[in-house]
Amino acid sequence: METANIQYDQRIVAFIDILGFKEIVKQSEFDSTKIELIYSVLEFLKGLEKQDKWDLKLIEIEEDAQKKGVANFDISGRTNVTAFSDSIVVSVKIENNINEMTSTLIVNLAYIGAVLMEKGILFRGGITIGNLMHIDNGTVFGQGLIEAYQLETRSAKYPRIIISDKLLGKLNYPLESKRNRYPYHQYLDRFEDGCVGFHQMIYYQVIQGWTEMTTDILVQSLVKVRKTIVDGLDGSFENPDVFEKFRWLKEQYNKLIILDDVDFKTKTSEKIKQKIRTLNEDIPGQNIHYRYTDNFYANKKR
Repeated sequence: METANIQYDQRIVAFIDILGFKEIVKQSEFDSTKIELIYSVLEFLKGLEKQDKWDLKLIEIEEDAQKKGVANFDISGRTNVTAFSDSIVVSVKIENNINEMTSTLIVNLAYIGAVLMEKGILFRGGITIGNLMHIDNGTVFGQGLIEAYQLETRSAKYPRIIISDKLLGKLNYPLESKRNRYPYHQYLDRFEDGCVGFHQMIYYQVIQGWTEMTTDILVQSLVKVRKTIVDGLDGSFENPDVFEKFRWLKEQYNKLIILDDVDFKTKTSEKIKQKIRTLNEDIPGQNIHYRYTDNFYANKKR
């Protein structure tokens, strides 16, 4: 490449970090399943460097995108990805379509987060807008990357991706009228600490009505996600910082709005999402494992 052609682009930039990666590598020394997990996760992240991974599959089902023209949401030819170790940088070149580009990026990142969490992997990240050099061979640098990285390390704190104030100021957010709604409006929320963003489980709340997301698939996915959280709560006796992250996830999981499975023929309904109870909820004793409380109520239900 001739250096005369090198220049910054204005891009939406996401920096995402896999949480607990060092600990998983440490466990892999004596647990072969962890080696398989590491390999599958890194291969999955590396695969995101392919342009066709950033398609419109999850945007095409959105009524708001359909009204505005699905083609306007296509980021496949504008997206560059660099995966290294346990981190990934995703950037999208923008022009005058920042709401559309941000929508497709967020929808795809939410899906990626759900896939990883079902594997037991948590991530944390930040998304901003800024100048960036990001080319196909993986070279990436610029103020946009620095700001996205700082957002992840200083502000994200929990397993979530947060949006910079700079980017929020350029979006149609908060929503003031329905006609100005974009797909990302269903994913973003302002958390109790003031940050705006989305966590790894919001995908299931938004996508539950999709024909390809059957009740069986949704149940299986939520069971895996729930197990990730309960195992994390029970596996962090010496790590209060880690425990706090899983406790936060537990609260977010319980807040998810997942509609019950209704059988209109029999006029019966069944809960798709089983809440994660508090430790020793209405149970005498001082058991220290969330799994014990889980099993108690599971056996009681039978």
